[in-house]
Amino acid sequence: MRARRLLAVPGLVLAAVLVAGCSTSGGSGNEPSPSAADTGQGAFVVAAAVDPIALDPAVVTDPDSLRITRQIFETLVTLPDKPAAASPAPSPTATARSASAATQADVTTVAPGLATEWAASRQGRTYTLTLREGVTFQDGTPFGPAAVCANFDRWYTLSGRAAAPDVSAVYQEVFGGFIDQASRYQGCTELGPHQVRIDLATPMPGLLTELTRPQFGIQSPTAMADNGAYATGGDPRTTSYATAHPTGTGPFRFGAWEPGVQVVLLRNPDYWGQKAAVERVLVKTVNDPKARGEQLVKGKIDAYDQVTALETASLTADPKAGVRIERRAAGDLTYLGLDKDSTALADPRIRKAVALAIDPAAIVARTMPKGSTVANSLLPDDQGTRTYPYDPNQARRLLAEAGATNLKLRIGYPSGVQQGYLPAPEDLYVVVAEQLKAVGITAEPVAMSWPAFLQMLGGEGTRPDLHLMGVAMQTPEPSSLVSQLLAGGPQEFGLPSTSSELAGLLSQPAGAGRDAAVAAAQKQLLEDPVLVPLAHPVSVVALGPRVRDERIGPYGADRWTSIRVTG
Repeated sequence: MRARRLLAVPGLVLAAVLVAGCSTSGGSGNEPSPSAADTGQGAFVVAAAVDPIALDPAVVTDPDSLRITRQIFETLVTLPDKPAAASPAPSPTATARSASAATQADVTTVAPGLATEWAASRQGRTYTLTLREGVTFQDGTPFGPAAVCANFDRWYTLSGRAAAPDVSAVYQEVFGGFIDQASRYQGCTELGPHQVRIDLATPMPGLLTELTRPQFGIQSPTAMADNGAYATGGDPRTTSYATAHPTGTGPFRFGAWEPGVQVVLLRNPDYWGQKAAVERVLVKTVNDPKARGEQLVKGKIDAYDQVTALETASLTADPKAGVRIERRAAGDLTYLGLDKDSTALADPRIRKAVALAIDPAAIVARTMPKGSTVANSLLPDDQGTRTYPYDPNQARRLLAEAGATNLKLRIGYPSGVQQGYLPAPEDLYVVVAEQLKAVGITAEPVAMSWPAFLQMLGGEGTRPDLHLMGVAMQTPEPSSLVSQLLAGGPQEFGLPSTSSELAGLLSQPAGAGRDAAVAAAQKQLLEDPVLVPLAHPVSVVALGPRVRDERIGPYGADRWTSIRVTG
């Protein structure tokens, strides 16, 4: 049998198969290896459907990577624990000053992170941030203005594979381009020992909300420089930094990564804030959903995310097992994407027929977790009239008008993975294929691995005619979800450049102007159509009986600091 490759930090030796960790002092770098028999209180064991893509948050978009990087890295500002009121007041622990009422509304909907105060000026073209004092990175590098500017400048100068849409998608969405392109980012200036200024080429009233996204976690410049993060050749997701030395300021530090088995996180004893209650976290890769459920009931794991509808029923069937189910509000979007460049879909009547053939109510009933809702538009709070209501008869008429007989369409979807926005892709394919067949369209499955599927959506290789995908609601701002879809428009849907629409969306302050830009973007995507909204799925988390004091955050922003395990 071929040996598994082990990626680890110096001083941490792991057994070939790691299951749970024992309680140690944490952070010394020479903790004893966990063993198969060790299930002490010091370890919180989480199951994931797939491996993370990488542990450098700047170059990933997948939830399985970001779930881990959120524990290692911190952003300058965060989302508040409770949603802000319609006319929010500044936090007593953070000052937010700006040049206009509209910008004021934007900057006060965030909470302190690595920055404690902020001010916007020039209608959102300049942001001045006061940084938290007494913070160090997990490698001992001081946190301060130099580190913040090093991170911004690294994002701005990404090149080669790192600048591909499927790698640094979020930076490109928010800032528009890199140093050799038109970019909304102009520069970062150190103003003193604890203050920086971010300058933009155009107004971005919602910048601070965007900076809460995990891709903007601040990373140690020393660790990045020492471990290949600045290298311009090759894939940035396979560097020593991204796989074995991710270094932030968060409550957990990287321990080890054994691909196909697990990622180990260790308690950061020098964390500036509330220190983690557990000594370590083990994120085990368990591909089979049935196996994840069985391991939870047997106490071999403590929690897992992206629980499917069928699993929820089986997990709670025996009350004695002590399994608890927690649900996040339905904010994500599951959709059917159409490739406008596809020869089979070149006639807009065929694209409209595909949209009319889809019955989202049946899809929600058969494939989505309890509590999920039909998506009539892109946004969960916008449940107006569906652009193309389910009408199979009209779909058949349009196909006949277009002369589309014996039409075959290839449908791409990821296999062996569940995401909050795509809970059961194989089941979803079956239902969509049945609905298309009912109007005379034959579906052909194109099942792909998760990494290959993401690469395809980023413009690598040949796109199938249709694909099943979703998008996560990472912030409470509706424009953020829409901008994610616009940013990927050319690569994912075959749209012409969407840069001007995206710039217009991001330049609008909160209020009527931004609402109008969101509506225009939705119209562009839905009327053509290149996207058919299917569902707003509820994200379900299953917790075992040992877990106490968990905090299930909105937008997938779970932090494991407060979690305790008993027994």
